[in-house]
Amino acid sequence: MKNPFWKSTKILLLYKRPLALAMAGALLSALCFGAGLSMMLPFFHLLLQQGRTIGDLIQEYVIDSNFPAFVQGFGRWLKDIVPTDPFLSFVLVMAAVAFFSIVGSIGRYFHMLLTNSVVIHAVMRWRRRIFARLIHAPMIDVMRDGTADRISRFSSDIMVLAQGYRSVLGKSAHAVLHGVVALIFAVILNWQLFILVVGGGFVLGVLLRKFGKRIRKATRLAMQGRGKMLGALTESLAGIRVVKVHDAEGYERRRFARVNRDLYQQEMKARSIRALASPLVEVLALLGVMLVATIAAYMIFREGHKAEEFMTTLIMLVGGGLSLRPLTALHNELSESSAAAQRLLELTDLPVEPTGIDTPADVTYLPRHHQTINYEDVHFRYSAQRDPVIRGVSFTVPHGSIVAIVGPNGSGKTTLLSMLTRLIVPTAGTVRIDDHDIMTVNLRSLRRQVAVVTQQTILFEGTIAQNIAYGRRHESRERIIESAKSGHAHSFISALPDGYDTQLGEGGIGLSGGQMQRIAIARAVLRDPAILILDEATSQIDSESEAEIAKALTEISKGRTTFVIAHRLSTVVNSDIIMVMLDGLLIDQGRHAELIERCPTYRTLVQTQLLSATG
Repeated sequence: MKNPFWKSTKILLLYKRPLALAMAGALLSALCFGAGLSMMLPFFHLLLQQGRTIGDLIQEYVIDSNFPAFVQGFGRWLKDIVPTDPFLSFVLVMAAVAFFSIVGSIGRYFHMLLTNSVVIHAVMRWRRRIFARLIHAPMIDVMRDGTADRISRFSSDIMVLAQGYRSVLGKSAHAVLHGVVALIFAVILNWQLFILVVGGGFVLGVLLRKFGKRIRKATRLAMQGRGKMLGALTESLAGIRVVKVHDAEGYERRRFARVNRDLYQQEMKARSIRALASPLVEVLALLGVMLVATIAAYMIFREGHKAEEFMTTLIMLVGGGLSLRPLTALHNELSESSAAAQRLLELTDLPVEPTGIDTPADVTYLPRHHQTINYEDVHFRYSAQRDPVIRGVSFTVPHGSIVAIVGPNGSGKTTLLSMLTRLIVPTAGTVRIDDHDIMTVNLRSLRRQVAVVTQQTILFEGTIAQNIAYGRRHESRERIIESAKSGHAHSFISALPDGYDTQLGEGGIGLSGGQMQRIAIARAVLRDPAILILDEATSQIDSESEAEIAKALTEISKGRTTFVIAHRLSTVVNSDIIMVMLDGLLIDQGRHAELIERCPTYRTLVQTQLLSATG
């Protein structure tokens, strides 16, 4: 199976030019690093063999060697211009080291600058890609793991992935190029020592791979724990009013402590593995260096090899090893990033609803509803392991009817109507609008005919006018005001200092529940839907506003098929059809008077729920 992190790096290929320039900067830095290290040979030559000049070194290693003629010619020219005084030769070596350091630092600067730019762009693209997938995915898939888990992946997991990108493009590219250049110079000077180092590096690589698997598993569990912690935090703070009224601070504190403790345990496991990896690798690396140094000393003292060559080779190897040292931590970081990438790729693999350009060309466009809505033996269950939520529901509703759906909590009312907009797809059975199976019609043409006002009013940051015109931003101010009047919201909006231009905070803060609900109803009216769904839409309306809303519903429902999930008797009594749900079954339907006489469940609902809500 391909590593999720490397699979995610395909997005970096969208930035080939800046990446190429960044790698060019890294290569320049590495070459200057190697050139600077190569100055150690003349450095030790001048110090250890007093009386000889840098020209002698050029004669020995360039002119008298087996290099091509043009290289030897360049060596002779260079020998003629370098100083013959040993001290001045030493100063020249130091000046060359300074020059390479400055040029290498410039290359390093551009490498890091361009690398960070690429990572920032990639993170922006990942956020956009994941948000687009979440917003277009079927609702049931988006909500399956909970909102908090999705937010955790969207925020913290992306940043972990970004750190992995920075490590690969920045830290690792710098380390690998510097290490490779240093090792190449080491090979040129003494290939025997290089073979020993490569053998040790292979052993370290195997060890790092084993640690990486354990770190990746521990990190994935820790990320799941962070998602659960964020969920507990979000629920507690979002419902702080309920928490305080019910004196449940202690319960929430204990619940959060339990989730936080689980996260702590997972992070402690990951910490132990990370902590062990680095010192173990460093100890092994140190032992390897000591072994190489011992072998080098044997070759100098017993076999008469030149000390300056071996010392320079060792410095090259140490420089290469120090350059490659960050790769030990890099492996840990990539293991964490791989866990984050896997969680993000799970989001990008979510299915997408067939809207817009994704809609097949041969899909039927649904004409405006004007006949009937039919449910034909509809079933639904959320998963194979759970009991059905809807069981064999069938009914027919003529166009223009007002249908009230009543039943105890959990009887399947909201789920039943969610199928009408294809937010939920039936497990079995068919939903038809004017004899069109809604699973075979263009999804946009279906949803444009439906407006939904939910029990939990959703308002967005922006003006009241923008909230009413949500999804229809080109509507005129006159149409917005007309819709507000139909929803009985115009009077309180006009009384506000900025009227329809009043800015709302997050979640519509600053308005009462009844006012927010009426704005939501006005939003639904503006869509001019053929089908109107009111999912307990009057549950937050105060008793003074209820009479106005009841009148408004009568006006709004003209020429539309209206479904109302209601807990108030006033709404139910005025309905053309009342459907009684119980445990996912449609047990009866009819008018109020009929059901009072023949349906015990309905009588109980009227006495225990509908009348109490009215009172």
